[in-house]
Amino acid sequence: MRQLHLILLIFLLILTGCAQQLPQQNVAQDWQSRLKQQKNWQARGKLAFIAPDNRQSANFNWYLKEDKQNLILTSFVGTRIFELEELDTHSELTFEDNVHKGMDSSDLVKRLSGLSLPVNQAPQWLTGLVEAPASELDDLGRISNAQWQSPSGRVWQITYQQYKMQDGMWLPSRMKLSSTNIEVKVLITSWQFK
Repeated sequence: MRQLHLILLIFLLILTGCAQQLPQQNVAQDWQSRLKQQKNWQARGKLAFIAPDNRQSANFNWYLKEDKQNLILTSFVGTRIFELEELDTHSELTFEDNVHKGMDSSDLVKRLSGLSLPVNQAPQWLTGLVEAPASELDDLGRISNAQWQSPSGRVWQITYQQYKMQDGMWLPSRMKLSSTNIEVKVLITSWQFK
């Protein structure tokens, strides 16, 4: 009789262990699909641009509202470096008190500020949802490394160094972007979803 109880106990423990592992997979898939559905968010943090002839750092306030981005870069003393706003037909960048218009946000930022940043793909790489054929995932299904080519032909490599759990979703908090002779370090201090 004792052996039967022992066998039943072992069987129940095995079933309990299997049952607990299935929801973890569903949770991993669930947070990714919920994050992909987010069309309105705000991320704040710091950027560091490192190039052979140029080193700059700035605070950022990055918004996404219904697939349109708004990016404000400020110096550490609060001086506005530029503001980029995407509209239905074009993008506008306010730089040195002048408003400049263009069709491509990344090109506008590069042309006026000299900073190479894949702004067009930012809603994907900033949230850790970049879709790239050459990507590596960690044990929780989060991207750890990815490589993609921007529409301008520049190849970008991203390494996600740290994530944090917020609102039931894994969100990047530290990452490094790199391309030929360019490195961009990103620290996200806060996420808000609306």
